[in-house]
Amino acid sequence: MAPKIIYVTGFRQHAGKTVTSIGLISLLRKFISPEKIGYIKPVGQELIQLAGGAKVDKDVKVIEKFCGIPDMKLENLSPVQLGSGFTKAYLKSDDKAKISKGFASDIEQSFASMSNKEIIVAEGTGHPGVGGIVGLSNAHVGNLIGADILYISGGGIGKALDMLEVDLSYFLYMKSNVRGILFNRLIPNKIDTVKEFITEKLLQEMYPGFKHPLSIYGYLPAIEDLPNPSMAVVCKHLKKAQVVGDPETEPWHRTCRSIKIISLQEEYLDLEKFLHSGDIVVIAAGSKGRIKKIVEYSNRLSKPIGGLVISCLIPERDLKPENIRRINKSSIPTLLLEDNTETVERKLFYTFENTKIQLYDDKKIQEIEDMFNEHFQMEKFTEHFLN
Repeated sequence: MAPKIIYVTGFRQHAGKTVTSIGLISLLRKFISPEKIGYIKPVGQELIQLAGGAKVDKDVKVIEKFCGIPDMKLENLSPVQLGSGFTKAYLKSDDKAKISKGFASDIEQSFASMSNKEIIVAEGTGHPGVGGIVGLSNAHVGNLIGADILYISGGGIGKALDMLEVDLSYFLYMKSNVRGILFNRLIPNKIDTVKEFITEKLLQEMYPGFKHPLSIYGYLPAIEDLPNPSMAVVCKHLKKAQVVGDPETEPWHRTCRSIKIISLQEEYLDLEKFLHSGDIVVIAAGSKGRIKKIVEYSNRLSKPIGGLVISCLIPERDLKPENIRRINKSSIPTLLLEDNTETVERKLFYTFENTKIQLYDDKKIQEIEDMFNEHFQMEKFTEHFLN
């Protein structure tokens, strides 16, 4: 008997597809033997290299580490890899159809390698149309593998309905088998309002053309630190930064809280009111007195600030040994950049909006599992997807 295939896709990149895959697998393991559960990322973009030299999507490694599925053959689980520069190369090709057919065959072979599984969780990439240039959008892939689709929507009411209008219309056009919706990252005190206005009845009236009536499988609350980066992640995004400290150590792996831009003069700084444990502080390199005050304040906290990002660096002026020693001694993860503060702030906010689960995020995994235990309608999901 062929495995049941659950295809998790969503309204955009970082919509919560990996979070959903983790939460879903944690619930499936309660009544299905882990060796009977499979996972695959059919189309990947963010690649890492395995010890043997093969490249896979990073999410494959995350699932291997945290989901308790034994004997995952990682090299088979990321069959199509659309890395940087791929689209241009594809468009220049004289035989695009051959390339697309080869990719489809690679995906089918990867699924064939898991024919002994009962259930396979397949994780989509980006928004529904990503990969469409090669005939492998999320809708194309869902159809290719014969999957039932779980679509991840964002929060709000008007905004969510606008997203659904575009994406569900596309899936309808492609004749994809969307079974239902999971709402993610809802403001906790607004969940009841969303439940009141976005109902299964409304969705079924708006989109009657699917094979099965659309269902809702949960309204997940936003968890404060779940999408937030560590300073190690910030370091990867701020590629030109000079690093003070070792990004492989524990302080760099702590989840940061929020971004605080400090521009007040030293005598007006009320750090107790403004700055908290886990915050990332952005401050200009010329602010030596304020930097010293911030470091000393962080040293007094039971849990230190998350990191320092020092902008507007003039190396010959600001890289004094005593300044670097003070920061090193504090163990505060620190990045030094010549970029101006506005540029640094923009890059940091982008990082906060586009952070994935990391291989050291054990605490976040527990938060995900607890959230799915409480808020995901597993009984309804099992009835619809697995029977």
